[in-house]
Amino acid sequence: MFAHTFTISTLFIGFIFSNPIVSPGGDGINYELLGGGIEGDMILPDGFDPKREFDGKGVAIFGPRRWPNNIIPYDISAITNAGQRTMIESAMKILSDAVSTPIAGSTSRKPCVTFRPKISTDQVFVKIQYGTGCSASVGYSSGARTLTLQNSGCFRSGIIQHELIHVLGFYHEQSRPDRDLYVTVNHNNIEIGK
Repeated sequence: MFAHTFTISTLFIGFIFSNPIVSPGGDGINYELLGGGIEGDMILPDGFDPKREFDGKGVAIFGPRRWPNNIIPYDISAITNAGQRTMIESAMKILSDAVSTPIAGSTSRKPCVTFRPKISTDQVFVKIQYGTGCSASVGYSSGARTLTLQNSGCFRSGIIQHELIHVLGFYHEQSRPDRDLYVTVNHNNIEIGK
């Protein structure tokens, strides 16, 4: 279980850091910071405490924040542009394929995460909508879970994947509760007055 979790975590981290949120249009705007959440783009449920709820690896993979059966229902009806809807669904597929596992004796792969359109019996789902900045609810929780994409600046596959990773329950790697165990600051390399 740990090896599998570590592998998935490593893949997600690669996605997070390989896809900058700064606008590709050269306007210099960091749309992640406009999202209105913690560190700009993470919308946390009331009473959320990352030191208590994360497993020490920067992800809420256990307990109440994990999506049941690793299935994430979504409602994309608020996105009116067909090309943007296709881009979102493509980002979901890329992410799902990236974390799939090989099936022994087959060329097929088993998905570890499944995104599917919401059905009438889904009480908890991710509502994908237009809004200010790029942001997403972190992990599974009762009530509305949202993924917000600003029409200008957020419709890039990497940005959408980044926000989907938050939906899965991942926090920013640099903000892990245990980060100080792995970082050593060499104070001799800090310029005086900087």
